[in-house]
Amino acid sequence: MHIRNFAQKKRVINDMSNNSNSKNNKNNPLTDPSIRDANESSNFEHAPISFVKSLPHSNECDQLAMLCNMINFITEGIFIINNDGVIEMVNAYAAKLFGAQKEALIGRKWSDFLNDLHRDEYDELLKNLKASKEANLSHGPKEILLNCGDGTSLAADLSLSCLPYLQTKVNPLFIGVLHNLTSHKAEYNKLRRQARTDKLTGLANRHAFEESLHDSWLECVTNNQPISMLMIDIDYFKQFNDQHGHINGDKCIKKVGAAINSCVPSRDCLTARYGGEEFTMILPRCNASVAEAIAKQVQKQIAALSFVDQGLSPEVKITVSQGIACEKSSLYSKPETLLCLADEALYKAKSSGRDRIKVNNKDKS
Repeated sequence: MHIRNFAQKKRVINDMSNNSNSKNNKNNPLTDPSIRDANESSNFEHAPISFVKSLPHSNECDQLAMLCNMINFITEGIFIINNDGVIEMVNAYAAKLFGAQKEALIGRKWSDFLNDLHRDEYDELLKNLKASKEANLSHGPKEILLNCGDGTSLAADLSLSCLPYLQTKVNPLFIGVLHNLTSHKAEYNKLRRQARTDKLTGLANRHAFEESLHDSWLECVTNNQPISMLMIDIDYFKQFNDQHGHINGDKCIKKVGAAINSCVPSRDCLTARYGGEEFTMILPRCNASVAEAIAKQVQKQIAALSFVDQGLSPEVKITVSQGIACEKSSLYSKPETLLCLADEALYKAKSSGRDRIKVNNKDKS
């Protein structure tokens, strides 16, 4: 029998507490109301009352009452459901994670708060347990997504287990433990961005470049699309550093990186700082002719850079040399080949006088 009225719940719990061993209750702040704060509401208000009356032994009643009382003091989200998935008890922290008041949660199916990605899985889990008449459950911890009552979404770790002392005599109860992953996910994403970003320029770093090259290569080869790469190097950068100092050199690299990145034709493309004064650009679905046109735009943007804001003369200018390679129609077997060919073309641009663009793949169709 399910008792949903809170006044009835409280009376049942109070009767249950009065029948418990007085020795166990003496000087116990969890069970003796005489030493509890007068302003503190009963911690049994949201206990799983629907099963209390059917428990065969008073010590099991006492255990359940004590469990419900203790749960309210735990700073993890804890809730108890029956084998129909209906919430029988929820502590304050779990109610906060669910985004609803305790009173509004009691009697609700807990799976109503699960994202579609996980709802069917847990509904099927309880359905199978109920059909098999077994309650030997220990599921998780597993990352889930909650659709909260306030309209927000929340990532959480969930563990779901059966309360062992209720398995044989009554319908089983299951205890769920929720751990908020919001701060952990935010920190993880921040660290992931930092691990993939060049600190000086804010562009992708070498690690992110290699991942992107592999993924873009696979996609383009699978779909029989071309993929091109630019290798770009600042000409005479050591002389710039020696003449104007390393601080101005760093500012120069930042400006060059921003200028190159402004020339990418779509968000599928990637500009990365490959190392030192060298940059790369991955151009999925771009043939050699398109890549050469982009390289000319890069050349134009670099020529327009000014360093007056750094206290340098307006006459201070820099140039870049660029090498281009293009994969088309399965010319090459792996992405590293494309990188080597672009680097080879860059070397030719350097050796032929700098401020040049050289294409390794002669097929520009």
